[in-house]
Amino acid sequence: MKPKATAGTSFCPVFGRGALVGLVALLVAETTINYLDRQVLSVLAPVLRDEFRLSNAQYAAILNAFMVTYMVSYGVAGWVVDRLGVVRGLTLAVVWWSVAGTLTALARGSVSMGVFRALLAVGAGGAWPSFAKAVSLWVPPQARALAMGACNSGSSLGSLITPPLAAFLALRWGWRGAFAIMGAIGFVWVGAFLGFRRAHPEMRATDLGQTARDAAAPRVRWLSLMRYRQTWAVFFCRFFADPMWYFYVYWIPEFLARERGLNLASIGAVAGVPFLVSLTANYASGYVALRLQRAGWSVNRTRKSIMLLATVLSPVGIAAVFSQSLFWTLTFISVAIFFWMFWSVTVHTLPGDYFPPRAVASVYGFGGTGSTLGSVIATWAVGRTLDATGSYAPVFIGIGLLMPVAWVVGTALMGRVEPVRLKED
Repeated sequence: MKPKATAGTSFCPVFGRGALVGLVALLVAETTINYLDRQVLSVLAPVLRDEFRLSNAQYAAILNAFMVTYMVSYGVAGWVVDRLGVVRGLTLAVVWWSVAGTLTALARGSVSMGVFRALLAVGAGGAWPSFAKAVSLWVPPQARALAMGACNSGSSLGSLITPPLAAFLALRWGWRGAFAIMGAIGFVWVGAFLGFRRAHPEMRATDLGQTARDAAAPRVRWLSLMRYRQTWAVFFCRFFADPMWYFYVYWIPEFLARERGLNLASIGAVAGVPFLVSLTANYASGYVALRLQRAGWSVNRTRKSIMLLATVLSPVGIAAVFSQSLFWTLTFISVAIFFWMFWSVTVHTLPGDYFPPRAVASVYGFGGTGSTLGSVIATWAVGRTLDATGSYAPVFIGIGLLMPVAWVVGTALMGRVEPVRLKED
């Protein structure tokens, strides 16, 4: 028996509760696998840098081969998913990045490694716009922040699992074996996802965003979304804030190896701790938003209050670089990531708060382009700063202070968080 739609919302009454939980679980698995394939490089970085004799700038260039391509593919992927639908768009994305991840085992140096990471990024760009569109289509508005937090938790879960798993695989089968095995996991997910789709043929009618309200509405052109300041609010909220996340994902294993003297096995044991904390933050942030709205808070008040909390507390990560204790280093990083994740989940929810489902993936993808552009610049700056100064102190300070900038610019553009009336309508 299908649930009834909530009056005045764009919730599409396709799934019962059990099926909806199953879908969200698959989306969590998808983002988790995405991060397995992304982060395996950073976990194995000490080994790869020694084998290929890479400087900090060269390592940053390999990271940016992924990030620059991801910057473009993220925006394009949102447009593609809005036209192909969640099932076809996401299946194509996972197959692509799984092939590229597996092929990374063939790398012979910095150039080929960069090429394979760029190919990975082409497919990886489809992961987040796809689940954002799925949530906007099939989850009731009051539960969207919780669902977005759950789906987004794959980034934390993947970052938590990857250090011990990649270290184990590399120590047993070498770094090439680690890339090959991690890359192949995505094909298993594709089989499970397509099986779910066959079991729920009713998804087809709404997969392209055709809710009752949207069925007769004109298609939204991607460029037309640039007219709205809400689109740019999402862009700049991610442009300034997301470099913090990518710094912790890509550079913390290196930081622990070079500054705290950890070997590969030790990195595998402790590098996932901050991401275990961020995993809980994904669900905590969504739950807090749900409770506040049930207590009568408006969407506008809820979103902005959570973002302000994150802005005030996430810069505590700066203290990590000045602590010589491994315990306090990881504690400060964990606190920073915990509250950054409150910001992230809230900003990820904004496209669905502002725009109808048929435009959500496009806006989300454009925001992802902002995220990646900011992170490309930050990654380049981190590599150059480390080579020039030999110190992580200016890096941690600069990364930590980006959050207040994101708050000032983002809230200036956001206006009131409420649905936007599109000019096409």
